[in-house]
Amino acid sequence: MNKNASSWSPALKTLHWLIAVFILFAWGSVELHEFYERGDPMRSWWMVVHFSLGFSVLFLALARLYWRATHGRPTLYGSGLQKPVSLLVQSLMYVIMLGMPLTGLLMRQFAGRDTTLFWLFDLPSFVAKNEALAKQLAFLHKEFLWNALLVLLVLHIGGALWHHLITKDNTLRQMLPFGKVKISGK
Repeated sequence: MNKNASSWSPALKTLHWLIAVFILFAWGSVELHEFYERGDPMRSWWMVVHFSLGFSVLFLALARLYWRATHGRPTLYGSGLQKPVSLLVQSLMYVIMLGMPLTGLLMRQFAGRDTTLFWLFDLPSFVAKNEALAKQLAFLHKEFLWNALLVLLVLHIGGALWHHLITKDNTLRQMLPFGKVKISGK
């Protein structure tokens, strides 16, 4: 495990940006489905996109956690509270990347609905129908976790920009797929 690398591995960079794009598209797809009336096939089409992307985020986040656990991470930049806050934000983002797809799936399961993934198959219900629990999971998924994700994204992106524009260290450069890491003293 290389904990002192000067940059994230290409695998982790790829997973980071794929997850970011999939989350953005999952959000877009759930917003776009609202433009269609109930019963319109396009409304259902956008929801299948949403479920499929969410499920993909779940598996990509698990792959990212595995890769990071087995391959380490570069040294964190920052002083004082920056490192613990950074680790907290990153940890909470992992909780949300796992929690949102799971609560979304469980919400549908407890509502008694199948979930179509990639137009290839339906995940059948594996729990007994419980509308009250489905509503609680819907609140957790749509209100709590979504808003928490937005706050964490602001902190994450703001922190990256702070490091890049104010402290001028390699934090942002080491995650960009095309970025070159500056060597200290050169």
